[in-house]
Amino acid sequence: MRTFQSQPQITRIFVLPAVLLSVLLAGSCRPTATLPTRSSPQYNEIVRTFYIGLAALQVGHDVQADEKLAQFTQLAPAEPAGWANWGVLALRQRNFDTAAERIERARSLASDNSDIYYLVGLLESSRGKTAEAIAALRKAVELNPQNSIATYKLAEEVEREGNEEEFQRLINQILSAQPDNLAALVELSRVAAKRSDTETLKSSVAKLSARSSAWPDEVKEQVNAVSQAADSGDLRGAATRTSFLRNVLMRVPEYRRSLAAIKPPPGEEAMPFTSFLKIEPPIFKVSSPDTAIKFEPRSDTDNTDKVDWIGAIALSGSGAPIVARANAHEVRLASGATLPFPGGAANTAPAPDGVLAIDFSYDFKTDLVLAGAGGVRLFRQDSPSSFVDVTA
Repeated sequence: MRTFQSQPQITRIFVLPAVLLSVLLAGSCRPTATLPTRSSPQYNEIVRTFYIGLAALQVGHDVQADEKLAQFTQLAPAEPAGWANWGVLALRQRNFDTAAERIERARSLASDNSDIYYLVGLLESSRGKTAEAIAALRKAVELNPQNSIATYKLAEEVEREGNEEEFQRLINQILSAQPDNLAALVELSRVAAKRSDTETLKSSVAKLSARSSAWPDEVKEQVNAVSQAADSGDLRGAATRTSFLRNVLMRVPEYRRSLAAIKPPPGEEAMPFTSFLKIEPPIFKVSSPDTAIKFEPRSDTDNTDKVDWIGAIALSGSGAPIVARANAHEVRLASGATLPFPGGAANTAPAPDGVLAIDFSYDFKTDLVLAGAGGVRLFRQDSPSSFVDVTA
């Protein structure tokens, strides 16, 4: 004879595993579940990996940036800043599909972050998707009206679509937050002339004139030309003159600073995140003073050659600095490397600034630049005891 379980028993058999499964899935999907704290054992490694990746991204060392940022997204997959920076790398390389995947991952983790939506807008603009770019940039400005870089990028996009009225409104929004922004004031003059907004044009040109006393004569001439065109009612001529004015103003440091506040330099529009968005930020503390440290003079008995220059050079990010000695003929490092010094035909000794330690190859190893009467020589560090002349 067959026996059958009652309906309530069957329901319990299937419902209980389903409930447990849903609880497990919900717990695994929570971003905060995988966010380490400062006390966690992997925190130091996460911080180190993030900032090495960031530094490599900032100096253009793409290979190391890709390696470290990829590693970071594995160590801390719920931190949006890692995905965003990895997306910035792909965007700068114009690998748009990969950038879209990474930036979207960052957006899904921080859907209220204005800077991430700015990156989305920048990506869509680069792909020629103007409508999508405008939508993302509008969201960026909505989330943070003080985000002047996103606001100006949105203004550029809507003007490209012929919406000069909104362009003017957005420039006014920037000037509300930055009333002294010279670049925004020039843009306001230009769009006011194009829209035949005489009152705004004259007001903005008057502000430019009031600040032009210390500018080069060529710039002041263009300011006067815009002012005369506005006063005579030649609005089309005023619009053209503001474009000329914008070009010559690039000579003025004040204008360049104002422009940088609303528009990053070419190639740097995709700006990386320099701190975490969700993980606890690291606490940087200054070490307590070492009041017990003492210095004792000691003769250098290992080197009897004449020395005209001496200094300490840190060859890498780890380990103590080593002593470097130089004369008119050579530079000797305590690590074992010896480099010819360009002392020239007269064998002129190095000046105080004749030996420069700098990482010009961006590989986190200190290289050397030697400058003397015989010219300039660049030496790339392959290892502490081996430097290669790469001057050519």
